[in-house]
Amino acid sequence: MTDAIIRYTTLTLGVFASALIMVLATGSLVSVRGVAGPTVLESFTPVQGGVALAVCLLIALGIAIVVGRVLNAAVGAFVLGAGIAVLSMQCGTHLDQMFDGTRSVLIAMETLIWAFVVLIMIAVLFRFTGPLPEQPDKSAADAFRPTAVFNRVALRSCLAGVGMLIAIWVLGVNDLKGQMIAACLVGGIIAGVGGRMLAPAEQPILIFAAPVVFGAIGQAYAIGGGTDTIAGWLRGTQSALGLPTPMDIAAGSLMGVAIGLSWARSGVQAERTNR
Repeated sequence: MTDAIIRYTTLTLGVFASALIMVLATGSLVSVRGVAGPTVLESFTPVQGGVALAVCLLIALGIAIVVGRVLNAAVGAFVLGAGIAVLSMQCGTHLDQMFDGTRSVLIAMETLIWAFVVLIMIAVLFRFTGPLPEQPDKSAADAFRPTAVFNRVALRSCLAGVGMLIAIWVLGVNDLKGQMIAACLVGGIIAGVGGRMLAPAEQPILIFAAPVVFGAIGQAYAIGGGTDTIAGWLRGTQSALGLPTPMDIAAGSLMGVAIGLSWARSGVQAERTNR
């Protein structure tokens, strides 16, 4: 009973603290439409907005590390993703991006940057919180070893990131924030379960970033289709793959993969038993 109280109290306080910190970046991301831009590039001062966002992410990462040390790295990742999701809820949607006149290709590029940021944050998180409970034989130092992170099996697990595209395509009816984050969350869950099944013996560092990369690919596809325009929006021909913002995808990936890993935990334990 005491362990459950500690677990849920730590998780609740971690999500609240992470959200509170990330919301502080909102003011630096205000765009010409008067709302926080859906991307850093659309803010009045992109450099200032990027610095403010980076500082908030560093503090939120610190909170996630504390939570991860008390619980585990996956819960810490969920806390970090929840903070980004709350920030995204305060920002504009894809429609704001179109009316701001920002080139769509830059949105996909910013999503790729988010993928790199997610990868670095997860590597740091696993380094300072240690491997997941079902992988006690793994070393925390492996999170900083390229040969361990980018080995053949771990790279194969990244294919599960295509679940992000499937979820957005099926669930992305419009660009409402709640719907987009929920779609990306489901995509992250699919990636987490699938990635864990493909690489049960590997630390799931790449799995967290893979859905974000696939999200950027989806945005690029929407751009290439020529429907990612105001006219396409009005006609209802715009591809759903172009609707989520970079923060939607990053938040959904972090939270969803964390949930998916917990659901697939039995598969990892079975792998260890069969050795």
